[in-house]
Amino acid sequence: MGKLKRIGLGLLVLAIIGTASAFTWSLVPAQADASRPDPTVVHANKLGANDHPFRESYFEYAGHSLHYVEAGEGDLVLFIHGFPSYWFSFIRQMEALKSDYRVVAIDGLAAGKSDAPLDVDAYKLKNMAAHVHALIDHLGAKKVHIVGHDWGATFAFGFAQRYPDRVASVTGLSAPPQNALLNLLRFDPALRKTSDYIERLKKANPLLIIALGGDKQVWKGAFQPLVEKGYLTVKEGEIFRKPTGNAKRIDAHINWYRANIPAFDAIEDKDFWPSRDARLTMASQIIWGENDRVFAKEYAAAATAAADDMRILPLKDVGHWPQFERPEIVTEAIARLIAENVARD
Repeated sequence: MGKLKRIGLGLLVLAIIGTASAFTWSLVPAQADASRPDPTVVHANKLGANDHPFRESYFEYAGHSLHYVEAGEGDLVLFIHGFPSYWFSFIRQMEALKSDYRVVAIDGLAAGKSDAPLDVDAYKLKNMAAHVHALIDHLGAKKVHIVGHDWGATFAFGFAQRYPDRVASVTGLSAPPQNALLNLLRFDPALRKTSDYIERLKKANPLLIIALGGDKQVWKGAFQPLVEKGYLTVKEGEIFRKPTGNAKRIDAHINWYRANIPAFDAIEDKDFWPSRDARLTMASQIIWGENDRVFAKEYAAAATAAADDMRILPLKDVGHWPQFERPEIVTEAIARLIAENVARD
């Protein structure tokens, strides 16, 4: 009996040590090895036009490093991905535009090879915008054309509202500005129900993500359908699987929601960024798929009401990834808006 007790006590100690180790592991930020080339960049250069190769760099600001990929020369077109994704989500548009423009796509905080700080405040839109604003200065551009998808669209619109003198045009795919989104969530019960996944996401943590197979859920929910429908090649699907399947990075990426979307019944005027009544004063457009289960048509209407010059491009039989599902149409719309609003100093 004494021997069994000792065995039981030993197993308990091991369990405690294992739990403590797992908890400690979850508190260590995900790290990216900047000394190693991004394999996605290597792949993109194998398939793309060799006269304008993609190259990667890092830019540090306020103690956090952003990884970005660029190609080409000319007016700067800045691409910002959403959740769950990274810079490669705009590869179709970058490849098509790099012969005429300088295209730059960032890995947002927690995505790809950028830093993934544990501090939730680092992910507040105002702080990420300050980082991107400093990056634009670093790149030597006076004005940019900014393009975003999902959270990247919310960010792009907000950046254009906050820094209108630095933005020549803005295109958002599959998401509205943050101030339009919060205003709708504040008062519309139907849209709250559509967006209740946000509250579920915010409760995640690395250990829970692993336990629930969050990496597999990201793959099955976002990228596997695109492969099965032929919008992504099998190789491209695998390229997305690893960078978006890290439990620590998934959890850190969710900080975009934690930092900027309060509980729906607790939204206050101070939560709107850059402000509740901020407008888009430059040429802008919003592109969305009519089959998108996340995007509601009310978002487009709200964005239009808060813009001086907003175009709306709904796409029939398209879901949440217009840049892959209808790449030519999306690229043409972006190129048209850029051409009509050439950046001027």
